[in-house]
Amino acid sequence: MANRVWPKLVGIAAVITVLQLPLFYHYNRLLGSSANVVDNITVSPAQEQAEQKEIAALKSQYRFVTVSADHQYVAYLDSKNVLHVMDLANRQEVCAANNPYTVQYVEWIEDERLFVGEQVQPGDLELKTVDVPSGVQTIVTRFEGLPADASFTKITFSTYTNDIYILINSGTSSALYHIGTMSNVSLVPMGGRYIKNIAITQTGSKLYFEDYADGSFNVLSLDDQGTIRLVKRDAALVAVVGNTLYYGDINSQGLVTAVYRYDAATGGSTLVKTLAAPTLAANIEVTDSGAVQVNAPT
Repeated sequence: MANRVWPKLVGIAAVITVLQLPLFYHYNRLLGSSANVVDNITVSPAQEQAEQKEIAALKSQYRFVTVSADHQYVAYLDSKNVLHVMDLANRQEVCAANNPYTVQYVEWIEDERLFVGEQVQPGDLELKTVDVPSGVQTIVTRFEGLPADASFTKITFSTYTNDIYILINSGTSSALYHIGTMSNVSLVPMGGRYIKNIAITQTGSKLYFEDYADGSFNVLSLDDQGTIRLVKRDAALVAVVGNTLYYGDINSQGLVTAVYRYDAATGGSTLVKTLAAPTLAANIEVTDSGAVQVNAPT
């Protein structure tokens, strides 16, 4: 892989300040206690159709429309930078969080909290959590000294180990940060790669990521010893379900044409689905049972 991006990143290495260390006692509780717990909620076809219609309507009006893991809640950001959380079953708002800075990123933590990434000012980003249904906001950490166009790109985490990876990209560089169980925040050496996407395994033992180097999109893995291995060249990271990676073969336009399941033990891959039409990886979802679904572009 080419190292052309890394020298630029070294010159603007971020200064990280953990603003609330007591949060990580809270973090171990909120992530650890909810591990391996998924609410089994029975939804009728009519109700599911109504909820999908509601989500589509929200997407036509608001940004960061995001559904919780159990599909009970939907979060969205209004034009006044207020994050709303609505109960999908009764269409009632359960909380709202005013954000002092421009929101760049929203991601559910299971079904009871959200990560919210904000830009305090160019080159200065803040990550916090929002509790549901109380709406209480807690600062996780602050990233300073970044390029002016830096923004939160992806957050992935394991509810088993509480490992959290945070990808921050600018136009020409990537920075990957790790928060471990002892609350330490560290910059992960990635050899100057420009990283497009990340996804951690359920057990937290491996991070899969997609990079772009020398005109090629590639899927690679990073283990807990810091070893990076190539999984597939000319491919896109689609999803990680449990401990299993799903990646896509891509065409010359970077669109996925077929989805494969990767066996980390053998290094082999199995075709799961050939797509009817080339599709962006971001529009492909893999269910808990391993079925591939193509969603409408957002």
